[in-house]
Amino acid sequence: MKTRRQLFLEAQETQLREIPIDLLVEIFSRVPATTVATCRFVSKLWRSIIDRPDFTELFLTMSWTRPRLLLFSFQIEGYIFFFSSPQPQNPDENSCLVATCYHVHHIHSPSDYSTGFGSPLGGFICLQERRVSMVICNPVTGVSVSLPKMESKSVNTYAKPFLGYDPIDKQFKVLCTKVDTKHTSYEQHEIMTLENGKYLWRKIQCEPHYPRSNGICIDGILYYTASVNPWMEVSMVVLCFDVRSERFRFINIDGGASWMFSPFTLINYKGKLGAARITVSNLKRQLELWVLEDAMKCKWYKNIYTVPPRLQNFRLTVVGMTGSGEVVLSPLRFSDPFYIYYYNLERNSFTKFRIQGFERCEPTEVYTSLDYAENLKLM
Repeated sequence: MKTRRQLFLEAQETQLREIPIDLLVEIFSRVPATTVATCRFVSKLWRSIIDRPDFTELFLTMSWTRPRLLLFSFQIEGYIFFFSSPQPQNPDENSCLVATCYHVHHIHSPSDYSTGFGSPLGGFICLQERRVSMVICNPVTGVSVSLPKMESKSVNTYAKPFLGYDPIDKQFKVLCTKVDTKHTSYEQHEIMTLENGKYLWRKIQCEPHYPRSNGICIDGILYYTASVNPWMEVSMVVLCFDVRSERFRFINIDGGASWMFSPFTLINYKGKLGAARITVSNLKRQLELWVLEDAMKCKWYKNIYTVPPRLQNFRLTVVGMTGSGEVVLSPLRFSDPFYIYYYNLERNSFTKFRIQGFERCEPTEVYTSLDYAENLKLM
């Protein structure tokens, strides 16, 4: 004999089946990802709809058309905490933004080991837990996948991963460079396509180089900075990797030697590759901005902006640039209260926004990301 609970669940499932599937898909595609993730546990029918590849692809496509989010990542002892908040829609008004906590990711490295955070892309983020161990994590669903360990020639091998996306074939790929840090020797490049649970590394050919920054993917092209020898005795270059064709190209930087000493953040500058950093000159903080005007001719545009006086006393790092042209700045370490700053280059003015919601976090480094798009894919 069935229990009352079983009878109730069966009746509930019957009622839910009376809702047209097309209507459910329409509703699910328009609500926040955290709500949809909760709906997966309402019924087997809803779970089967939400887990369908065509629906997760639809949700990701719509996420890219919605206002993007700010993503904040913390490492506290053996855990990674992810928070998100809406990006300000009116940067001219000071206000508070409330952060929402996503799932917590448990890392398998020693608690005193600093996890490497890659740049989020399409709702995923690549974490580097050990020298050659990598994890692809979806903060919304809480699902993470440990990628197969790469073969290495020595215990001193260090692997630098980059996450890229091919918008034509709609494929995510992980590009990885391996370097022997003790002998400062280049080993090789390998790549992996994230699909159907088949995670296999493939070797690809490229001239030796040594990555020096996180990457950014713009319209299917993955960019990152690198030096062409381990001692950085020559100018830096920008690597362009076509995610679809899996081909590399080097872009030289005029005066690129200066890129070695103060790291840049690669940004999306109105659809073009940009690089920005905060520097100090004559005891004043400045924002140095480079924009790649012509990739084929390696032509760069450079400009320097004096940071407004009220920002001179803050140690900030460049997070990225909004679609309307504001440079987003964030502290490197968490403090209460916690502010981010939107810097308008044309007006040489800024607007600050207080982020609330993670006040209980211990003072620690915070990794802030711009333009986060929620994704329901389970990989």
